[in-house]
Amino acid sequence: MKWSIPEKVIERGRTYLNEGRVLSVTPDPANKVWHAVVLGSEEYLVDLDATAKEEDYCQCPYWEEHHYCKHTVAVELFLRQQGKTRFMSSMEMPVKSKFSTAEMFTNGFAKLKLPVVETAVVPLRLQFNIEAIETNPYHKELAVFGVSLKVGQRGVARNYIVKNVYKFLQAYSEHKKILINKQHSFLIEPRAFTNDVNEALDVLWGMAQTQQLMGQTGILVNGKLDKKYLLVPIGWGQRLLEMLGNLGGTFTYNEKKISPITFSENKLPLAFAVKKTADQFILSIEKNYDQVFNYYHWGVMDEKIHPLSSSQQEIYLTLDQLLKRIEKKEIVYAKKELSILFKQVLPLLRQIGKVTIAKEVYEYISDEDLTISFILRKKKGQIAVELQFAYGSAIFSSDPAHNVSHENQPEVLRDYQKEDRARHLLQQQGYEENNNGFSKELPTASALYYFFTRELPTLQQLGTVKLGKKLRELYLDAHKIEPEVKVDSDGSWLDVHFDISGIGEKEIDNILQSLLNQDAFYTLSNGQILSLETPEFQETSAVLQKLRQTNSQDGIIKMPLNQGLVLQEQLKAAKVSFSDTFTQMAKDLTHPENYPAELPQGLHADLRPYQVTGFRWLKMLSHYQFGGILADEMGLGKTLQTIAYLLSEKQADTDKTTLIVAPASLTFNWLAELKKFAPGLNAVVVGGNKQERMHCLSQPMDIYITSYASLRQDIALYQELTLDQLILDEAQMVKNAATKTAKALRSLIIPHRFALSGTPIENNLEELWSLFEMIMPGFFPSQQRYRQLSAEQIAQMIKPFVLRRDKATVLKDLPEKLETNYYSALTEDQKKIYLAYLRQMREEISQMDAAAFKKNRISILAGLTRLRQICCDPKLFIDDYEGTSGKLEQVKDLIQAAQENGRRVLLFSQFTGMLSIIEEELAKLGYNSFYLRGSTPPKERIKMVDAFNQGEKDVFLISLKAGGTGLNLTGADTVILYDLWWNPAVEEQAAGRAHRIGQEKVVEVWRMIAEGTIEERMNALQQDKRELFQKVIQGNETQLQQLTEADIRMILSAGE
Repeated sequence: MKWSIPEKVIERGRTYLNEGRVLSVTPDPANKVWHAVVLGSEEYLVDLDATAKEEDYCQCPYWEEHHYCKHTVAVELFLRQQGKTRFMSSMEMPVKSKFSTAEMFTNGFAKLKLPVVETAVVPLRLQFNIEAIETNPYHKELAVFGVSLKVGQRGVARNYIVKNVYKFLQAYSEHKKILINKQHSFLIEPRAFTNDVNEALDVLWGMAQTQQLMGQTGILVNGKLDKKYLLVPIGWGQRLLEMLGNLGGTFTYNEKKISPITFSENKLPLAFAVKKTADQFILSIEKNYDQVFNYYHWGVMDEKIHPLSSSQQEIYLTLDQLLKRIEKKEIVYAKKELSILFKQVLPLLRQIGKVTIAKEVYEYISDEDLTISFILRKKKGQIAVELQFAYGSAIFSSDPAHNVSHENQPEVLRDYQKEDRARHLLQQQGYEENNNGFSKELPTASALYYFFTRELPTLQQLGTVKLGKKLRELYLDAHKIEPEVKVDSDGSWLDVHFDISGIGEKEIDNILQSLLNQDAFYTLSNGQILSLETPEFQETSAVLQKLRQTNSQDGIIKMPLNQGLVLQEQLKAAKVSFSDTFTQMAKDLTHPENYPAELPQGLHADLRPYQVTGFRWLKMLSHYQFGGILADEMGLGKTLQTIAYLLSEKQADTDKTTLIVAPASLTFNWLAELKKFAPGLNAVVVGGNKQERMHCLSQPMDIYITSYASLRQDIALYQELTLDQLILDEAQMVKNAATKTAKALRSLIIPHRFALSGTPIENNLEELWSLFEMIMPGFFPSQQRYRQLSAEQIAQMIKPFVLRRDKATVLKDLPEKLETNYYSALTEDQKKIYLAYLRQMREEISQMDAAAFKKNRISILAGLTRLRQICCDPKLFIDDYEGTSGKLEQVKDLIQAAQENGRRVLLFSQFTGMLSIIEEELAKLGYNSFYLRGSTPPKERIKMVDAFNQGEKDVFLISLKAGGTGLNLTGADTVILYDLWWNPAVEEQAAGRAHRIGQEKVVEVWRMIAEGTIEERMNALQQDKRELFQKVIQGNETQLQQLTEADIRMILSAGE
């Protein structure tokens, strides 16, 4: 015995000896080996080397890793107990055997599983990682590469590290389960992976076997590694031998040489025969391999190499071990052992060779397919099971009284393995075996439901299941009981009426409650079990979960009207009938473009087709008391569509009052747009100090316009007003439900609510929940339950209530260029300076006659320029100005919105100082910009333009002189005119920097105007006196002479 074997292994071997687990020991003098059988967790075949090399062998997994085990130790200790040593004399006799040759063969093959019907496997995925592993910390160039693996279930995000790659690959080759960690194990077999992964695993398994082989043996000659050999990698053997054989190479084994090297793809050459002699049946081995090479899965016969599969090799190696333990290559079977021979042994031998059965043998056997029947009856609070095995007309029952046999019947070849699986399955389900079969206590409640829905289907996978009448009556076939749903609209509610055929109305409410609880079954008052897991009931359950209602009365559940389309979608596969009013509502929600709503009289605008659809969508939602989010892409006219809707609603009901809440920078823009498109509506911006705001709200108006910050401050005032409609512009500003502004908005009681936002979702779906809580409170479930909804479910719910169009979709309806005026209010500090300068200019001009006016023309122009600079930002000429600029704040908001919508911006200003200020402010916001000055060299200018057109940086700032000619900025789709250019030709030139896109993109021009200043008057003059713009901006003396005194006096009258 090797001195290196640990003492604990020797002690275990001694325990096996004392327990009588050494079943047989047979000498093989010719090969100098003892063949033994040892009983462990199964019967293991053991070879004990009878020479001084002590190169033992055992089939157990422990020996494969350590090359010693308790089984080899037990055999050696057994020999010592018999007064022998492992060193064998030439006249050794068998020491001990408890088996006949047939029993030994049967037991030896017992651990090999016959092919069974494939069970479902969990689809798996693998992540392969090749890592550089340092072998010397001082020489990183000596690193080697290692492959590591992560495994996980397909469709599940989490992966698990494979801690032992060799064992993982071994499990793959043996189609076994492997424990990944304490909680997870996976069945590792080719069906679990895709074909390309299987190819990779086959290569890795060959590499792993070769690596293991080198660790176990190397190529040893006289105990030393022979350097003249290169080990052939496992998995590459056939390719390498064929390659070298084509070059004249030879294959040598046992002093035999094969040339040419030939691999046979034909059937395996082994041959077995079964014949009858007297009362016995003999299995003989007619042909066998010259040699088998375990590592490479080859068998050699007649100078041909036969590749073996893993299962074929496993069968052959077991056969080879068994043959070593018998003198003759024949195994004798009695008639009663024929079932084991034909059902357990021969099917395995057929996988590795040809089996020939003598004709006379068939006269003594009956080979029929096995049919298993489970007969279950209810008896005195028990479930009794009779187990029947039928082979043709022969029946073997667990109740001996029901056995069926015939006189002179041949030996029935019984499938004992499958019969044992049936018995084992019943025992797994808690049945105890008795004289007549199996039985267990009749389960109740959930256990009874589990019996019908889980246990019986498991039995049906193995055989036929027959139920007695009393047992069958305990289960109600849910497939014959389909729920029917009737839906009707009642005001702002839906009535969902449930009818379940065959079930009384008194029990329907209880069944619905069980569905809400997601129960798997319901026990009727008569004790019958009703499964709620059928597809029909599961669809109904899903609908109930969506309704979030816990109570029903007489089979009727009330739900909000806005859930109608979700309900319709959920019930599309169920029996459902809808009322005419509900059907019309569903049609309107699905096709708002067909809703019968005429554009209002007095709308000063021609709406494009998609804008008419938006108007009708708003009217339709308002009709059904719904809210919505108009989420058109920036520039598609959300404001105009809303104004058309508000005007229409006002004409239908003159008492309606609307509140519009917008960012502070857009409040005056709303007022200007309302005056432009719907002058018949009385609107006011609620601004100024507290007293001024209170005064505004005390005046009866059609529309109040306020900012989010102002509304939060004055929420108590708004709560006292009777408001009919709420419009939230740029509603993403209140995407956080926890803010004070969002809470203030939710506190308002306003029947009709709409949000306008090109980006209703900026970061996550929580923002959408917040918006809907303001426009349709209660539409979504609680935030906790909302987070459990999938993106697909949310999309289905909101589809009728969010209207989103982009320019690519409605391009045919859009002009090539859209122009929009954005109005901003001066800040308090800005206003003080502006009014002071304006007052001074008015006083000076008021005292001038025509001659004086002409004489002071240049100074008057300089004064106008000062007023325009103040509108932009007083910092342009007041160094110590510490206040803010309304227009500057607005342009930051506009650029931020443009970026969120994927737009690229050109920003023009006459004042280079203003561009520098904007550049600095954008940098603070994290936006990178190009700034093209007049001093920019031509080459640098080209580089900047090319870079911007290729997508670099966010904004391109351009001064008038620098960007007047020769500039091609086709990478932009938005032009911002920060300060007015009164000459329309100059504006066209600015827009032309981006409007060279080749008609592929729509260019938007945003003109920024300071509310109530000379800029507003200058904009009005643009239509009547188009040349005025260039006169003032260019400062050309010739052109200034064309600016009349009346023009200047009109401009300076702004704000009066």
